[in-house]
Amino acid sequence: MDQDPLSSILSLIEARAVYAGGFSAGGVWAIRFPPPEKIKFFAVAHGSCLVTVDGLPCPFQLGSGDVLLLSAPVPFTVGSAAGVPPVDAREAFASGNRMAGVGEGADFQLLGGHIDLGSASSRLLVDNLPPAIHLRSDDRGAGQLQWLVRELVHECTNATPGADAAAMGLAHLIFLQILRGYLSRERGADIGWLRAACDPKLAPALSLMHGDPTRNWHLPELARAAAMSRTAFATYFKAVAGIAPLSYLAEWRMRLAERRLQEDGQSVAMVAQSVGYASEAAFSTAFKRIMGRSPRQRASAGRTTQADQLVTAIP
Repeated sequence: MDQDPLSSILSLIEARAVYAGGFSAGGVWAIRFPPPEKIKFFAVAHGSCLVTVDGLPCPFQLGSGDVLLLSAPVPFTVGSAAGVPPVDAREAFASGNRMAGVGEGADFQLLGGHIDLGSASSRLLVDNLPPAIHLRSDDRGAGQLQWLVRELVHECTNATPGADAAAMGLAHLIFLQILRGYLSRERGADIGWLRAACDPKLAPALSLMHGDPTRNWHLPELARAAAMSRTAFATYFKAVAGIAPLSYLAEWRMRLAERRLQEDGQSVAMVAQSVGYASEAAFSTAFKRIMGRSPRQRASAGRTTQADQLVTAIP
């Protein structure tokens, strides 16, 4: 079965949600977190809190069942109220336990995680997200998300076999539901790849391009798949995706090529053929125009990164 467009993008960038832990709190409390290196998300199991993100004008009031995703690499504070002197998060989690305790009591509990992105094309996700996404428990269509949060709480508070694996799976589903909830809003997202991937009118055409990127697709057949005239399709596609349909196809091919150039044993000629180019020279020209450097430079950078990771991993 062909992947839907959003799944194709998440697969390309190797997006994986990781459950990290959380904390319980009570009384008057606050925790100051440093700038996150990765996209973070939180789910409030019970209670309420105020989240203040540096650089954003208004704090977020979170209640039981609410979730918040933060993509901005800036410090933030989670607390019972505004103006409470915070403890440093590194101090709160100094014990190394997944669950920390802050303040007095446990009338509040928060669980959270982050998103691991394994590909250079991860900017497709990062650049298409706002600094913060807040989904409330009473938002339309929030029922499935609330069920996932309840299941995550259950797995994290009961020492049942496979709890860690279940928590990781639930964290990934929560991340997907956050994306769906955000992108389903009428004004939920700006133009871009994510908005296009979740647009039902464009889905048939995007599925064709994603499913067979080597084919020389033409505008009329893509428009027919979307049940639109050629002009209407081209206009609508650019309004949603911010890029013309065939330009989107060319960039999708280069994103696929970029990932394959990072894999050992893939020559430039082999990668060119895998994304529909019979000529290595034509592929190299298109890749440099779209990606900003030559395929050989990208492949060399990928090998350097892999070597650095191996050196870092050696005790």
